[in-house]
Amino acid sequence: MKNKFALTAGLVLFAGLGLAFAAADVKTPADSGIKVESPKVKEFKDILFKLVRQDEYLDEAVETLDTANSRLTVADLSALRVSLRSIANNLRHISALNKAEFSSIESGSELSAYTNTIMSYSRKVNRKVGQVNVLVAGLAAKNKKAAMRDAVASRKGGKKVRGKKITDIVAEQRAMDALAAELKGLGAASRSLNATSKWLYIASK
Repeated sequence: MKNKFALTAGLVLFAGLGLAFAAADVKTPADSGIKVESPKVKEFKDILFKLVRQDEYLDEAVETLDTANSRLTVADLSALRVSLRSIANNLRHISALNKAEFSSIESGSELSAYTNTIMSYSRKVNRKVGQVNVLVAGLAAKNKKAAMRDAVASRKGGKKVRGKKITDIVAEQRAMDALAAELKGLGAASRSLNATSKWLYIASK
């Protein structure tokens, strides 16, 4: 019985030593040189991801406006307006995230690499918003010229003589006006983003 107890105790002791040695061999991320990503870095990566997405959406808007061989329909203009409104709202949200980081950002931190990239993308977005403005202005001028050419008086009963009905021309003009109004909001949102991104970068340097 004593021998059995001694054998059992020896096995337990041996197992304990084995676990102790195994524990000694296990390295923490800090010991093994693996860098653990801080929650703050994740927050800045999230801001950057959101910003890159808006840049891509603006690329789509520029492509739509730049490659339009013919006049965009009322439905096309309305869809573009909704898209630009969504981008503007997202830019405002990113600006708010930038402002929220002001209180916790530290000068000389590792986050300056992220804030620098955020600032660069903000400037890129601002340039593309300007490009969209130029393209929309050109489209508006082209539509106005075409509308003057197509405008016709309707016969009694609403039948068109040639070209487009007055109601169609008015609908297109209203859609263009709504798009232009949306662009003002987008421009303001882009300027705000540019400013908050710049100050965030300065604070992190």
